[in-house]
Amino acid sequence: MDWAKAKTILIAVFLAINVFLGYIIIGTNVGNIGYVDSEKVKKITDYLAEKNIMVKGQVPLKKTEMPLITVKYKFFSKDDIVARFFMPDKKAVESVQGNTVTLKGDNLEISIKDSRELQYLDNSIKPAAAIDEKTCSKNIEMLLNKLGLKVNTSIIRVEELDGYRKFTYEQTFKGAPVFNSVMEFYVNDSGIHKARIVWFDTLKQVGRKDSVISPEIALLYLPEHYKEIAAAGVSVLDIKQGYYFGIGASGQVDTSQVEEGTAFPVWKITTDRDIIYINAHNEKVEGVEKARK
Repeated sequence: MDWAKAKTILIAVFLAINVFLGYIIIGTNVGNIGYVDSEKVKKITDYLAEKNIMVKGQVPLKKTEMPLITVKYKFFSKDDIVARFFMPDKKAVESVQGNTVTLKGDNLEISIKDSRELQYLDNSIKPAAAIDEKTCSKNIEMLLNKLGLKVNTSIIRVEELDGYRKFTYEQTFKGAPVFNSVMEFYVNDSGIHKARIVWFDTLKQVGRKDSVISPEIALLYLPEHYKEIAAAGVSVLDIKQGYYFGIGASGQVDTSQVEEGTAFPVWKITTDRDIIYINAHNEKVEGVEKARK
């Protein structure tokens, strides 16, 4: 045996093990996953508390490298909806208000906002006492097929309501949620009572993955954002990493004219007042929405 060669190999192996352990101990990136310093998180949450901003939700202790992606909305046309739901024996009464077109039948009402947000209401579907989840899933699949949507995603939430179940779906890209997308269905065994759909036809990666800021860095935006109302108190309810297709904080772009573009990696910070999207690459604000009640 060549002992000199074997000794060299063993030294190299031990060095590799030490480097690996060092990465774990100091909490730097390992592959595509980065670990957040819990002590820094506490310092920042304490600092925010002094500013009357209370972090009640769990701050993530991991962050994942993410690339930019391009997205394109799924568009719904008035003529297509009429053909799929109201013809030949059902007539639709059309009305227009702003950027929203509404089509009404005897019990069915379908609204399309900016060609991309579809609201569905069927008043013939009444509340039911007993609800089977498999039957509900089949009813959702039937509606999606009728809309020409082929959806391969998972349910993120099922809620029990009076006489219905609310199923909520969210689009993902390589496991990361795309926050602008949503499907909500109020359904029972008889069919879909109500639905809301905003979806993307295409999701494509642009370039390579890049490192992202830690969530506590994104949280440092809050004192400036809430400086006028901090005295009344603000609660941070949730912090989540994902993608957002936005227009920036200024909101100067007419989103009804935007069909496709770049979705940025973001930290989504949900408070009791707003939902704020902080770009996880450059710390800029990608969007601010009112908190949903």
